[in-house]
Amino acid sequence: MRKLSIEMFVLGVVLACAPTPAPAAEPPLQATRALVARLAATGRGEAAITVSIADLMGGADRVDRGRLALEPPDRARLDFATGEKLAVRGDGGEWVQPAARQVIRMTRDQVGLAAWLWETFMKGGQSAFTERALGGRRFLLTPRADAVGLPESVTLTLDTRGLPATIEFEEAGGGLTRYRFEGWRFRAARGAAAFKLATPAGYTVVEMP
Repeated sequence: MRKLSIEMFVLGVVLACAPTPAPAAEPPLQATRALVARLAATGRGEAAITVSIADLMGGADRVDRGRLALEPPDRARLDFATGEKLAVRGDGGEWVQPAARQVIRMTRDQVGLAAWLWETFMKGGQSAFTERALGGRRFLLTPRADAVGLPESVTLTLDTRGLPATIEFEEAGGGLTRYRFEGWRFRAARGAAAFKLATPAGYTVVEMP
């Protein structure tokens, strides 16, 4: 199983020690306000995403490209150009790994933790982060919880519509991960079935421990 670092923000699998956000409604952060409003009005958000991970040894950044889909309150899916796919929803989730020819299945309880960060952003983020405006449509978000796996800080830059354009994570070990979003589109929700990944022929199914 390869390292989960490129999916840390998108599906939050490494946040298994983070607290589950409170279900009560909360006012969104200024940095997430437009995204929360558009998702609430339409039901589904989609964007092209580029994930860049700095090489701590000074080599070239690792770059992965894909597409992100979000549907409140608990559905997220990422399809990479390499064929790798991840999806989570309220009743479980799957991670398709072509390199290993395997599909990792997650249970309802595991998904509740795995989707924590994107649920936080879809619901506003006020309970999970403090926020400081940096100017130029940039915001510094600091986790309220001191939990293993959470980034040291998150810097979010908005586009002219107020939607996420880039997100940068500074990790405890000094690494920097950058997510760039382009071409945000909003449309009617497709439902839970669009977030359930089939097992390709010849793949092994592995239950997440």
